[in-house]
Amino acid sequence: MRIVAALLLASTSLLTVGTQAAYSADLPYKAARPAPIAAPVVNWNGFYIGAHVGGAWGTIESQFTAAPFPIASAAVNGFLGGGQIGYNVQSGIFVFGVEADASWTNLTGTTPCLFVLSCKREADFLGTATGRVGLTADRALIYVKGGAAWAHFEHETSAGGALVATADKTVWGWTVGTGVEYAITGNWSAKLEYNFMDFGKNTLAFSAPIGGGVNVDTTSYVHAAKFGVNYRFGGDAIVARY
Repeated sequence: MRIVAALLLASTSLLTVGTQAAYSADLPYKAARPAPIAAPVVNWNGFYIGAHVGGAWGTIESQFTAAPFPIASAAVNGFLGGGQIGYNVQSGIFVFGVEADASWTNLTGTTPCLFVLSCKREADFLGTATGRVGLTADRALIYVKGGAAWAHFEHETSAGGALVATADKTVWGWTVGTGVEYAITGNWSAKLEYNFMDFGKNTLAFSAPIGGGVNVDTTSYVHAAKFGVNYRFGGDAIVARY
C-alpha cells in the first residue's frame, strides 16, 4: 500500500508541473523595453576663434560744442564682417566666457546740415570686448553679453561738392547683446547675435582745408546683427547621455 501511495503522489506532482508549464506557454510574451534615446551632450569649454558677417544701423547726432545749436541728425547703415576670439568655462548647464571681436564696416549716412551744407558720417571699424553668460539647451547655447565697445568714425562736411571740413576719431562706449549658438560638431558651431552699442557724447575737432576749425559734439548709437561660425580648440565629440 505504501508503494501504491508513493506512485500516486509522484503522478499527481508530475501532472501539476505539466499543467503549469502548459499554462505558462500560453501567456503572451512581454517584449523587452527599448533602450532610452540618447540625448546629446556638448562640452563648451575652451578657446575658440571664428568669423562673422552681418549688418549694422544707427544714428549720429551732432551739435556745436560752444553752443547747444544742433547741426544734424543722420541715420547710418551698412554691412560688416570680421572675426572673434573667446574662451568658455562650463558648469553644468551654465556657460561663462569672455569674447573680443572686431569688424570692418561701411556704416554710412549723408544728410543736409546747417541749411546749405552736406554732412557725411561713416564708421569703418567696430569692436567689442565682453563677458558672456549662457544657458545650454540640447545642442544650443542661449546667452547674453555685455562690456566695452569701440568704433572709428569719419566725418566730412561739404558745400556744392567741395570739401569744407573733416574730422575723425576712435571713440569708446558700452554694449549689450544676446544670441544663440548651435553646436554642429564637437568643434564647430554657428551663431546668430544682436548687439546694441552706445558711444555716448564725444568732441571732435573739425579742421578746414584752408585754416580754421571748430569743435563739434557727436552722440552715436549703433545696432548690429551678425551671423558667425566658431571653431573650438580641443572640443570633445558630442557624446550621448541616457
